[in-house]
Amino acid sequence: MDKNIIEKELIKFSSKERKEVNERFFKTGKGEYGEGDVFMGVRVPDIRLVAKKYLDLSLFELEKIIKSKFHEMRLCAILILVERNKLAIKKNDLNLQKEILDIYLSNLKYVNNWDLVDLSAHYILGQAILTGLIEENFLDKLVKSDVLWERRVSIIATWIMIRAGKFDTTLRLSKILLDDKEDLMHKAVGWMLREIYKKDEKVVEDFIKKNYSQIPRTTLRYAIEKMEEKKRKKFLKGDV
Repeated sequence: MDKNIIEKELIKFSSKERKEVNERFFKTGKGEYGEGDVFMGVRVPDIRLVAKKYLDLSLFELEKIIKSKFHEMRLCAILILVERNKLAIKKNDLNLQKEILDIYLSNLKYVNNWDLVDLSAHYILGQAILTGLIEENFLDKLVKSDVLWERRVSIIATWIMIRAGKFDTTLRLSKILLDDKEDLMHKAVGWMLREIYKKDEKVVEDFIKKNYSQIPRTTLRYAIEKMEEKKRKKFLKGDV
């Protein structure tokens, strides 16, 4: 079984209409964040169906697929890697986890749109940090990258740490990213702060109070989304 079978399966679900929708949605126009990304025209639920069908595809073939020019091919490979990593964790197979991590990191330049990042960074890189397969300071390299998607990987990777009740890394990286110029990063930081808020409201409120003058408006809105209405309005007004 090789990568061609994945392409053939995805083509069955593709349509011109969906291709046009995806190209608009993922901002593939000149000067937009997804400029140059190529779509087949497949819905995510259908990509998931194909990924589930071919979970046993070899890592060798998956590494080829993740380099595809087609967005949906890359997403399919990433979804398979994520599921394989979950199984490896259940079996405590550190060797397989390390293999998957190595493939992910060596092909990080192909994880180049927000959905590809958001569906994988925490499950693969974040989990590897928790497991001890890679040092947390690897995120410090990514968070300072000139590549938007690498910076997004750095903060989204911490989501799994948040789930484990560990907030320090997210807060540290969030502080660095407050000066980021990209709206996609403002949203990502706000999202992760909101995830912390679900577990510990005071931690996020203290972070916002301490850094209020630096926090982009989008980040603030995302971070306080779960606040009680009266308090949320006070934070929006800066009455903190």
